[in-house]
Amino acid sequence: MNILVGISWPFANGDLHIGHAASSLPGDVIARYHRLKGNNVMMVSGTDCHGTPIDVKALTIGKSPKELVDICHEEFSRDWKRLGMSYDLFNRTDDSYHKEFVQELFKNYYEKEYLYEKSEEQLYCENCNLYLADRYILGTCPKCGADIKGDECEKCGSLLEIKDVINPHCAICGKSADFKETKNLYFKLSSFQDDIEKLVLENKDNWRENAVLFTERYLKEGIPDRCASRSLTWGISIPIKGFEDKKIYGWFENVWGYVTACKKECEKRGENWEDYWKKGHNNKIYLVHAKDNIPFHSVIFPSLEIAAEDNYKLPDKIVSDEYVTIEGEKLSKSKNNYIAIKDILDRYPADAIRFYLLSNDPEKRDFNFTWNGFINSINSELLGKWGNFVNRTLVFINKSFDGKLGNYEIDKSLEEKMINLYDQVGKCIDDGEVKEGINLIFGFISDANKYFDEMKPWELAKNNPEDCKKVLFNCVNIIYNVNNLLKAYLPFSSEKVEGYLNIHNNNWKYESIKDVNLDEKIEPLYERYDKKVIDEEINNMKNK
Repeated sequence: MNILVGISWPFANGDLHIGHAASSLPGDVIARYHRLKGNNVMMVSGTDCHGTPIDVKALTIGKSPKELVDICHEEFSRDWKRLGMSYDLFNRTDDSYHKEFVQELFKNYYEKEYLYEKSEEQLYCENCNLYLADRYILGTCPKCGADIKGDECEKCGSLLEIKDVINPHCAICGKSADFKETKNLYFKLSSFQDDIEKLVLENKDNWRENAVLFTERYLKEGIPDRCASRSLTWGISIPIKGFEDKKIYGWFENVWGYVTACKKECEKRGENWEDYWKKGHNNKIYLVHAKDNIPFHSVIFPSLEIAAEDNYKLPDKIVSDEYVTIEGEKLSKSKNNYIAIKDILDRYPADAIRFYLLSNDPEKRDFNFTWNGFINSINSELLGKWGNFVNRTLVFINKSFDGKLGNYEIDKSLEEKMINLYDQVGKCIDDGEVKEGINLIFGFISDANKYFDEMKPWELAKNNPEDCKKVLFNCVNIIYNVNNLLKAYLPFSSEKVEGYLNIHNNNWKYESIKDVNLDEKIEPLYERYDKKVIDEEINNMKNK
């Protein structure tokens, strides 16, 4: 089977933070699982390189937009690699391959009359001498009265027309913004209302509940046509006469990055990209992102695919997380209330970060990241349960039996539980429910520690060495298979454990190992952190 995992593209205007990590890691687990299953997997994402925020940020730091994007892309690529994200290609939207593909599509849409010209008044800031992108417009929601930024109200969830926003003003300088006449190209998004209604109805059991509810709300309000051109200096040029001074709007082109990245990587591998993206090719498409990206993946991208009239398969699974808060407060770059991935990776192992975020994945409700919760998850779960079981078992075998055990018959009850665990965890991951999957694994690890305690191998070693070896043989088989289940979640720790066992496995299925011949040096998988670290981290956040 061909599996496409598309993870949302971070915008090139600042650091990657734990919110990006939380919403992206489920995609990595899904991709790693399917590789272990033997499926053909393409996991793609990249740097979103275009838009007014990049123009503005570049101006404020004295660099060109290209220089800013280059810096961000290099940092993003490095951060994701350190976190263990197994991208087949982490691309960028200013890539010439992507540009040419999108420009050709844009021309086709125009020729098929999915794009139409419209003279209109657009908000313009005289002080900044800039037509304002939606995200740089502040105002009041006309439906609920909440303060808003852009064309979407976080409070009531409404997708708005900018002309309806009350008291619009520039988010860059704070001055009042006025409308100024310009000519733009609009995409007939409203034409696909019926198609999206059908898509949601068919996938109510496949998409996350928040994706279904958000999309149904947009449909109820009626999908509006959407401006596809922008008055910018940095972006993909519009290949249509009369619009040479404008750029293709980011919402239109960045979602196609999933296709262009896949296509580019397939050409490098000698594969057919249509195996991942077209109907009738035994494929499955996952789109993975945070809640604020739902309409782009459930409404806009499917509409663009349908309009392409090229047999595109629409997303099977939309894996859309809720938000991450930090110590009870909304994650905010502008207020310095965020944790950069590169900073937390400098102080803690990647698998500790992966475990805390994945075991608390905000599938159904917001997740509050706390330093107390993070440090305790390392000490009590990773170290206290999994690290403890691995260490106590393997060190005991090395100490008592020189790291070697004979071939024994595995306990049938334990074997059956592990076979079932593969099925249960596999189904969870396949359905995008990665949180439930890792919690099932750690529930079994708790039972494994109880088994070790109840069997008391330290006593058996003195009184009945043969029975002791049988118990330890069961424990090693538990380690081997649980470690294999954890490969999708904790890749760095899993690699260490395989080194301790001197056995490697690349299949998602239960196996009983036959020969136990351990590495001589078994080190603890995880470090225990003093509780004073919690206060230090909280103080560092307050003072940065």
